[in-house]
Amino acid sequence: MKRVKITKYTNEKRKKVWDNYNKEQAKIKYKTSENMKYILAELWKSQPVMFVLLIAELFASVANSLFGTFTSKYVVELALGTSVRTRLAVICLLLIAGERMSKYIWNETTDYQGYVGDYKFLCHMKRKIIRRNMSADYENNESCDKNDALKKAETGSDYITWQTVNTIKYFLQAVFQVIAYGSILSLLDPVMVLIVGLPAAASYYIERHKMKWIWNMSDNWQKYDREIDYIRHAGSDFSSAKDVRIYGMDKWFSKIFAKSFDSRLGWYEQQDEWSFRHDLVRVLMIYLSNFAAYAYVIYMVVKGNIGAGDFVLYFNSIYNFGSSVRDVFDKYSGFKWLSDNISYSREYLDIEDKTNRSKGENLPSGECEIEFRNVSYKYSGAEKATIQNISFTLHKGEKLALVGLNGAGKTTLIKLMSGLYDPTEGEILLNGRSVNSYNRDEYFSLFGAVFQDIAVLPVTVAENVAGADIENIDMSRVYDCLKKAGLYDKVMNLPEKENTYLVKSVFENATEFSGGQTQKLALARALYKDAPILLLDEPTAALDPIAEQEMYLNYAEFSKGRSSVFISHRLASTRFCDRIIMIENGTIIEEGTHAELMEQCGKYAELFELQSSYYRDKEVHTNG
Repeated sequence: MKRVKITKYTNEKRKKVWDNYNKEQAKIKYKTSENMKYILAELWKSQPVMFVLLIAELFASVANSLFGTFTSKYVVELALGTSVRTRLAVICLLLIAGERMSKYIWNETTDYQGYVGDYKFLCHMKRKIIRRNMSADYENNESCDKNDALKKAETGSDYITWQTVNTIKYFLQAVFQVIAYGSILSLLDPVMVLIVGLPAAASYYIERHKMKWIWNMSDNWQKYDREIDYIRHAGSDFSSAKDVRIYGMDKWFSKIFAKSFDSRLGWYEQQDEWSFRHDLVRVLMIYLSNFAAYAYVIYMVVKGNIGAGDFVLYFNSIYNFGSSVRDVFDKYSGFKWLSDNISYSREYLDIEDKTNRSKGENLPSGECEIEFRNVSYKYSGAEKATIQNISFTLHKGEKLALVGLNGAGKTTLIKLMSGLYDPTEGEILLNGRSVNSYNRDEYFSLFGAVFQDIAVLPVTVAENVAGADIENIDMSRVYDCLKKAGLYDKVMNLPEKENTYLVKSVFENATEFSGGQTQKLALARALYKDAPILLLDEPTAALDPIAEQEMYLNYAEFSKGRSSVFISHRLASTRFCDRIIMIENGTIIEEGTHAELMEQCGKYAELFELQSSYYRDKEVHTNG
């Protein structure tokens, strides 16, 4: 990766950088104050106890600091006998007791926050993002922009929980200490406040300048973070473990990981270089100001203007005041950075769905009919629509087959029908009403589906089939669906039968199903849902010929009383359907029953004969 020349910015390049930064900031929806209120409101909503303890910790921390400072003053005076010893002894004992008590409260509240509170709050915010990701329009999962927004939101959630809460706490703590120690120094000389305070104010602007560049450059390394996360996941995912070993992909994974890592490291190095210069200037400035303040206090002692106890008090106050002023500005500057992260998370949570998620029309009861009217669909970033001006109707109780070559658009049609996609053009109707008039989550309940990419959950077989907790499962229905899907005998031979866990990467004693068995499991899941519309996308692709034939024989039974759509590349498997639609390049080219399409001698008949001849030739060759 070509490095950005930080030290040799031209005026033109500098202006471009800040223009980009200002444009990025203009897009941010929420103000810093709004984001801080949002985090505190979420903290109160999720953990009111932690909110109260946070306030207790704040006051205990300030009190502990002040008790310690004044204890040092009076202990010195007691040792030197500069006043009535009995009075000084009582004051010292009270201050020490106050310091110990405040220290105890501070430690206990800090421990709760660090061990329990922070984790609970982090889980609360992460759940919000996970739930939004799982409930948002399915198309968002396939959008690079939305995935970038999700990545920023997930990264931000790590910061907007404990770090934001701590920043607010430490900021308020520093404000109270600035007031307290500033008042003490003012008793000596108000100029002391300026000597220590002004450099701290200057350090804030140095820090702000540093963070602006870092934040402006974040888009440059965001893609590398996403690549590294993907490679790390793919390289460790159990589902890809066989391919990695068989095809020797470990070296390839390591190579592309190293490439992305080196690119990301380049940006880390530049960020570190940029930060080092700014931090060096800040440290030198602060050290010089503290040195001047200490020199003044020493001068006052030498001149005899203050005693030993006041010397200790002012000497400690210089450090505490300077540290507190820096903390005020440091935390204040941190608010902007944290606020941007909070905004990324909130803006992701605010992403609007194109589909209807509010109250909709009541779903129809009984059998359903779905009509496509001039429907087209174009994937985000694609040059050409995958589905183009398609119109057809899935009638009530009809068994419809979709056939065509790979890439014809069959799966896209299924996703459009089931509501996972929304048409780019045209309209989809359910029993004569636009599907957008129904609540989309309720609309999903109309479909039982078997997709090509099947998700096996790390739970028991029964829970995989029912999609529910074991207490809420109708086991007789589970058995019935397993029988219809052809998986019952296999499950009954497992050590724990339907209570056997799946996914070996999670449970050591789990069972791993074959590809064909996984398809049967997905079919059983779809049947258990008992939805009025059944969608089967290549449900026999991984089945052996005997299991495939059994499924065809059972298809008429488990599709009874419901509409169904069956996708297959094997045209011979579609003969039992009421109607067949042939798709090519995203359009319908032929439609009818198997017999009607064979009589037309078109594309369907050509592909059917081609596939049939393969099996005939194979049979002759075997017999010969």
